Amino acid sequence: MFSVGRNIGIECGRLGLWVFSCLVIIFLIAPILVVIVVSFNDTTLFELPPTRWSLRWYGTLLDSREWREAFWLSLWVAAAVTVLALMLGVPAGYALARSQFSGRRLLEFVLVSPMIVPVIVLALALYALFARLGLIGRPAGLLLAHTVLAMPVVIVIVGAAFRRADAGIELAARACGASFLRAFWSVSLPSVRPALISAGAFAFLTSFDEVVLALFLGGPGAATLPKRIWEAVKFELDPSLTAISTLLVGLTLIALLLAELGRVKASRQSHKEN
Repeated sequence: MFSVGRNIGIECGRLGLWVFSCLVIIFLIAPILVVIVVSFNDTTLFELPPTRWSLRWYGTLLDSREWREAFWLSLWVAAAVTVLALMLGVPAGYALARSQFSGRRLLEFVLVSPMIVPVIVLALALYALFARLGLIGRPAGLLLAHTVLAMPVVIVIVGAAFRRADAGIELAARACGASFLRAFWSVSLPSVRPALISAGAFAFLTSFDEVVLALFLGGPGAATLPKRIWEAVKFELDPSLTAISTLLVGLTLIALLLAELGRVKASRQSHKEN
């Protein structure tokens, strides 16, 4: 009898947990769905549901030179940041995962510190530095700043993958006569390819969605899309914001899908090795 009552309590607890989880998910997703639906409104009012469905505000985005330039600048900076973050973060993650030397923990803390330090503090520090170098209001300044912010993401993801990977395979390649660079390129990197995809996706999103650094370091000549959205929210009420927000949600989903595909591929590869 006690066992039956205990099982009923466990099932009720599970049911309650599922209901609570569903409510939390609905609470998080509902605002996004509202923005997506409102973006297809034909009027200047934020009506829900729309009285008439239209792609008017998407057409307005395409016709607006400011929105187009902000989008392409954000896309270019994010793509360049992804490449630079991978080029710098992958070797750093490999060295931290495979090497044993005094001060390694301190070095790792320094490299990932931009993830820990508040972005506003990082923005102030970079502003003081870039003002001396003449990089304020230039895309190059945003590129360097976003790389500083995205590189720790790559180091954490790729470093964890290198720690899980079997180092004996690389040693076997070196024993067969392969140079260090050849073994790293042909053996080590392919073993963590899914992690590279995930790291690249998150590095891209880190740059593309960044607004604080853009507010401090950008200017008329370096207005990224998040900065343009912030200005539109602050100074005007433009229904085009719903359209650009919907496009950003779609771009984010694509990047997360790539990261998930990388995770699934890594899981399958791990099962095959086992």
